[in-house]
Amino acid sequence: MLMYYPKFIYENLPYAYFLVCAYLLAFYETWPVYTSAGLLYCAGCITLVTRSEYRRLDRRKDIENNPAKKNNLPEWLYEYLPYGYFAVAMVIVLKTTSATLQFIAFCLMILALRNLLFRMNNRRKAKSLF
Repeated sequence: MLMYYPKFIYENLPYAYFLVCAYLLAFYETWPVYTSAGLLYCAGCITLVTRSEYRRLDRRKDIENNPAKKNNLPEWLYEYLPYGYFAVAMVIVLKTTSATLQFIAFCLMILALRNLLFRMNNRRKAKSLF
């Protein structure tokens, strides 16, 4: 039996995972909570990457159009790298007070956001001539 959720819930579920993860990291400091937060974060990342792959309009996998091949990265690492940047940045922001580390975290967040926005733009529509 298949179970369908309303579109509003289905589309926002990974972001709910991220919010619960952030809440757990911000207010609790035990290893079971860290494990739960990590699992929730991984579930949200896997959901978003799987949806992105399924919904891609640019399904060409040739080398000149595949950034993972250009950078000699495995496809799975290329897909999850921005989420890794953001996770490291959030841990630094929540758990340190060093100004230098806070700046590095800020840079990692910008890099992750940039990569995700470029991917979203490149995967939604075919490249145009103009």
